[in-house]
Amino acid sequence: MRSLSKILLALLLVTSVSFAGYRDKVIWHRSYFVSLGLDVLFSVGGDLDGKGYLEAEGEDADETVYIPYIGTFPLPTIEAGVNFNQHTIAVNFGIWQPDVNYGKDTEVYTGNDANYWRVGVEYRYYFFWPEDFMVGPGLGYAFSRLSVHGAAFGNDKYDGEYREAAVFAANSFAFSANMRYKVRPFGIDVAFRYRPTFIRSLSTETGGYSDLSKTLWHHMAEICVKTFLEF
Repeated sequence: MRSLSKILLALLLVTSVSFAGYRDKVIWHRSYFVSLGLDVLFSVGGDLDGKGYLEAEGEDADETVYIPYIGTFPLPTIEAGVNFNQHTIAVNFGIWQPDVNYGKDTEVYTGNDANYWRVGVEYRYYFFWPEDFMVGPGLGYAFSRLSVHGAAFGNDKYDGEYREAAVFAANSFAFSANMRYKVRPFGIDVAFRYRPTFIRSLSTETGGYSDLSKTLWHHMAEICVKTFLEF
Protein backbone atom coordinates (compact mmCIF):
# COMPACT_ATOMS: atom_id res chain seq x y z
CA MET A 1 0.00 0.00 0.00
CA ARG A 2 2.93 2.35 0.66
CA SER A 3 4.15 1.71 -2.89
CA LEU A 4 0.72 2.61 -4.23
CA SER A 5 0.72 5.89 -2.28
CA LYS A 6 4.19 6.76 -3.60
CA ILE A 7 3.14 6.08 -7.19
CA LEU A 8 0.03 8.24 -6.80
CA LEU A 9 2.10 11.12 -5.42
CA ALA A 10 4.64 10.73 -8.23
CA LEU A 11 1.92 10.81 -10.89
CA LEU A 12 0.37 13.92 -9.38
CA LEU A 13 3.78 15.63 -9.20
CA VAL A 14 4.73 14.78 -12.78
CA THR A 15 1.31 15.79 -14.04
CA SER A 16 1.35 19.13 -12.23
CA VAL A 17 4.87 19.94 -13.42
CA SER A 18 4.00 19.00 -17.02
CA PHE A 19 0.84 21.05 -17.01
CA ALA A 20 2.62 24.04 -15.47
CA GLY A 21 5.30 23.92 -18.15
CA TYR A 22 2.80 23.88 -21.00
CA ARG A 23 -0.05 25.97 -19.66
CA ASP A 24 0.88 28.84 -21.97
CA LYS A 25 0.99 26.60 -25.05
CA VAL A 26 -1.84 24.12 -24.56
CA ILE A 27 -5.43 24.51 -23.45
CA TRP A 28 -6.10 21.74 -20.94
CA HIS A 29 -9.60 20.33 -20.84
CA ARG A 30 -10.29 18.54 -17.56
CA SER A 31 -13.12 16.14 -16.81
CA TYR A 32 -13.87 13.47 -14.22
CA PHE A 33 -15.46 10.04 -14.48
CA VAL A 34 -16.71 7.11 -12.44
CA SER A 35 -17.24 3.64 -13.85
CA LEU A 36 -18.47 0.15 -13.07
CA GLY A 37 -17.04 -2.81 -14.86
CA LEU A 38 -15.97 -6.41 -14.98
CA ASP A 39 -12.44 -7.75 -15.42
CA VAL A 40 -11.96 -11.37 -16.46
CA LEU A 41 -8.59 -12.69 -15.26
CA PHE A 42 -6.88 -15.58 -17.04
CA SER A 43 -3.94 -17.41 -15.51
CA VAL A 44 -1.22 -17.81 -18.14
CA GLY A 45 1.47 -19.46 -16.02
CA GLY A 46 3.73 -19.00 -13.04
CA ASP A 47 4.29 -20.22 -9.51
CA LEU A 48 0.63 -20.25 -8.39
CA ASP A 49 0.06 -23.72 -9.85
CA GLY A 50 -1.30 -25.57 -6.79
CA LYS A 51 1.86 -27.65 -6.47
CA GLY A 52 4.34 -27.59 -3.63
CA TYR A 53 4.47 -25.65 -0.41
CA LEU A 54 6.46 -23.07 1.51
CA GLU A 55 7.96 -23.24 4.98
CA ALA A 56 6.85 -19.96 6.53
CA GLU A 57 8.85 -18.76 9.51
CA GLY A 58 6.38 -16.39 11.08
CA GLU A 59 6.70 -13.91 13.90
CA ASP A 60 4.88 -16.22 16.33
CA ALA A 61 4.95 -19.72 14.80
CA ASP A 62 6.38 -21.75 11.89
CA GLU A 63 3.90 -23.20 9.42
CA THR A 64 3.71 -25.12 6.15
CA VAL A 65 1.77 -23.12 3.57
CA TYR A 66 0.55 -24.80 0.38
CA ILE A 67 0.78 -22.79 -2.82
CA PRO A 68 -2.67 -22.27 -4.38
CA TYR A 69 -3.72 -22.71 -7.98
CA ILE A 70 -5.71 -19.84 -9.43
CA GLY A 71 -7.39 -20.17 -12.78
CA THR A 72 -9.85 -17.94 -14.59
CA PHE A 73 -12.19 -15.79 -12.53
CA PRO A 74 -14.22 -12.57 -12.82
CA LEU A 75 -13.44 -9.42 -10.87
CA PRO A 76 -16.16 -6.76 -10.54
CA THR A 77 -14.51 -3.34 -10.35
CA ILE A 78 -15.25 0.28 -9.59
CA GLU A 79 -13.08 3.09 -10.90
CA ALA A 80 -12.78 6.86 -10.57
CA GLY A 81 -10.44 9.12 -12.47
CA VAL A 82 -9.60 12.38 -14.16
CA ASN A 83 -8.97 13.22 -17.82
CA PHE A 84 -6.59 15.94 -19.01
CA ASN A 85 -7.01 16.06 -22.79
CA GLN A 86 -5.60 12.73 -24.02
CA HIS A 87 -4.22 11.78 -20.59
CA THR A 88 -6.17 9.74 -18.02
CA ILE A 89 -5.27 8.87 -14.43
CA ALA A 90 -7.57 6.40 -12.66
CA VAL A 91 -7.83 4.60 -9.33
CA ASN A 92 -9.68 1.28 -9.24
CA PHE A 93 -10.82 -1.37 -6.79
CA GLY A 94 -12.10 -4.92 -7.31
CA ILE A 95 -13.18 -7.80 -5.07
CA TRP A 96 -14.27 -11.43 -5.59
CA GLN A 97 -14.21 -14.96 -4.15
CA PRO A 98 -12.43 -17.15 -6.74
CA ASP A 99 -12.26 -20.95 -6.57
CA VAL A 100 -8.76 -22.26 -5.85
CA ASN A 101 -7.11 -25.55 -4.96
CA TYR A 102 -3.81 -26.61 -3.43
CA GLY A 103 -1.80 -29.70 -2.50
CA LYS A 104 -1.96 -31.29 -5.94
CA ASP A 105 -0.66 -34.89 -6.01
CA THR A 106 -0.67 -35.04 -2.19
CA GLU A 107 -3.04 -36.40 0.45
CA VAL A 108 -3.97 -32.86 1.52
CA TYR A 109 -5.33 -31.88 -1.89
CA THR A 110 -8.18 -29.45 -1.29
CA GLY A 111 -10.53 -27.42 -3.46
CA ASN A 112 -11.70 -24.30 -1.70
CA ASP A 113 -12.73 -20.72 -2.23
CA ALA A 114 -10.61 -17.67 -1.47
CA ASN A 115 -11.07 -13.99 -0.78
CA TYR A 116 -9.37 -11.69 -3.29
CA TRP A 117 -9.26 -7.92 -3.55
CA ARG A 118 -7.13 -5.52 -5.56
CA VAL A 119 -6.58 -1.76 -5.50
CA GLY A 120 -4.61 -0.04 -8.23
CA VAL A 121 -3.74 3.09 -10.15
CA GLU A 122 -3.36 3.40 -13.92
CA TYR A 123 -2.18 5.96 -16.46
CA ARG A 124 -3.57 5.87 -20.01
CA TYR A 125 -2.72 7.84 -23.12
CA TYR A 126 -5.37 8.12 -25.86
CA PHE A 127 -4.78 8.79 -29.53
CA PHE A 128 -7.37 10.69 -31.61
CA TRP A 129 -8.45 12.93 -28.74
CA PRO A 130 -10.96 14.66 -28.65
CA GLU A 131 -12.88 12.23 -30.89
CA ASP A 132 -15.56 10.04 -29.35
CA PHE A 133 -13.60 6.91 -30.30
CA MET A 134 -10.03 6.71 -28.95
CA VAL A 135 -7.38 4.05 -28.47
CA GLY A 136 -4.12 4.03 -26.58
CA PRO A 137 -1.65 2.28 -24.25
CA GLY A 138 -1.69 2.23 -20.46
CA LEU A 139 0.57 1.42 -17.53
CA GLY A 140 -0.66 0.50 -14.06
CA TYR A 141 0.36 -0.69 -10.61
CA ALA A 142 -1.75 -2.64 -8.13
CA PHE A 143 -1.59 -4.16 -4.66
CA SER A 144 -3.69 -7.23 -3.94
CA ARG A 145 -4.39 -9.80 -1.22
CA LEU A 146 -5.40 -13.42 -1.73
CA SER A 147 -6.69 -15.19 1.39
CA VAL A 148 -6.82 -18.97 0.88
CA HIS A 149 -8.85 -20.86 3.47
CA GLY A 150 -7.11 -23.79 5.16
CA ALA A 151 -3.86 -23.54 3.18
CA ALA A 152 -1.59 -23.08 6.24
CA PHE A 153 -0.73 -26.10 8.40
CA GLY A 154 0.85 -25.84 11.83
CA ASN A 155 1.31 -27.68 15.11
CA ASP A 156 0.25 -26.40 18.49
CA LYS A 157 1.81 -28.02 21.56
CA TYR A 158 -1.60 -28.15 23.22
CA ASP A 159 -4.08 -28.77 20.40
CA GLY A 160 -1.90 -30.58 17.88
CA GLU A 161 -2.18 -29.95 14.13
CA TYR A 162 -4.33 -27.11 12.88
CA ARG A 163 -5.23 -25.49 9.55
CA GLU A 164 -5.97 -21.84 8.89
CA ALA A 165 -6.11 -19.27 6.12
CA ALA A 166 -2.94 -18.09 4.42
CA VAL A 167 -2.96 -14.51 3.13
CA PHE A 168 -0.65 -13.79 0.17
CA ALA A 169 0.26 -10.11 -0.39
CA ALA A 170 1.03 -9.33 -4.03
CA ASN A 171 2.29 -6.43 -6.11
CA SER A 172 1.80 -6.22 -9.86
CA PHE A 173 2.32 -4.05 -12.90
CA ALA A 174 -0.08 -3.93 -15.84
CA PHE A 175 0.58 -3.13 -19.49
CA SER A 176 -2.63 -2.43 -21.36
CA ALA A 177 -4.19 -1.62 -24.72
CA ASN A 178 -7.31 0.50 -24.29
CA MET A 179 -10.33 1.52 -26.37
CA ARG A 180 -12.81 4.21 -25.34
CA TYR A 181 -16.09 5.13 -27.00
CA LYS A 182 -18.22 8.01 -25.73
CA VAL A 183 -21.96 8.49 -26.00
CA ARG A 184 -21.92 11.62 -23.91
CA PRO A 185 -22.14 11.84 -20.97
CA PHE A 186 -21.71 8.05 -20.88
CA GLY A 187 -19.16 5.79 -22.47
CA ILE A 188 -17.60 2.36 -22.70
CA ASP A 189 -14.00 1.39 -21.94
CA VAL A 190 -12.51 -1.90 -23.17
CA ALA A 191 -8.99 -2.97 -22.18
CA PHE A 192 -6.65 -5.90 -22.73
CA ARG A 193 -3.98 -6.24 -20.06
CA TYR A 194 -0.91 -8.32 -19.31
CA ARG A 195 -0.19 -8.36 -15.56
CA PRO A 196 3.02 -9.87 -14.08
CA THR A 197 2.49 -10.35 -10.35
CA PHE A 198 5.04 -11.01 -7.61
CA ILE A 199 4.51 -12.19 -4.03
CA ARG A 200 7.18 -11.61 -1.38
CA SER A 201 5.29 -12.12 1.87
CA LEU A 202 2.36 -13.90 3.49
CA SER A 203 0.62 -13.92 6.84
CA THR A 204 -1.55 -16.18 8.99
CA GLU A 205 -3.52 -15.56 12.14
CA THR A 206 -1.28 -17.79 14.29
CA GLY A 207 2.10 -17.38 12.63
CA GLY A 208 1.82 -13.70 11.85
CA TYR A 209 3.77 -12.01 9.06
CA SER A 210 6.65 -13.72 7.25
CA ASP A 211 8.91 -12.87 4.31
CA LEU A 212 9.24 -15.58 1.68
CA SER A 213 12.65 -17.09 1.03
CA LYS A 214 11.98 -16.69 -2.71
CA THR A 215 9.67 -14.46 -4.69
CA LEU A 216 6.65 -16.11 -6.27
CA TRP A 217 5.83 -14.89 -9.78
CA HIS A 218 2.60 -15.33 -11.68
CA HIS A 219 1.30 -13.98 -14.98
CA MET A 220 -2.26 -12.95 -15.78
CA ALA A 221 -4.03 -11.82 -18.95
CA GLU A 222 -7.13 -9.69 -18.49
CA ILE A 223 -10.10 -8.59 -20.57
CA CYS A 224 -11.87 -5.59 -19.03
CA VAL A 225 -15.16 -3.89 -19.92
CA LYS A 226 -16.48 -0.82 -18.11
CA THR A 227 -19.28 1.69 -18.53
CA PHE A 228 -18.58 5.20 -17.26
CA LEU A 229 -20.22 8.50 -16.54
CA GLU A 230 -18.15 11.59 -17.41
CA PHE A 231 -18.76 14.98 -15.88
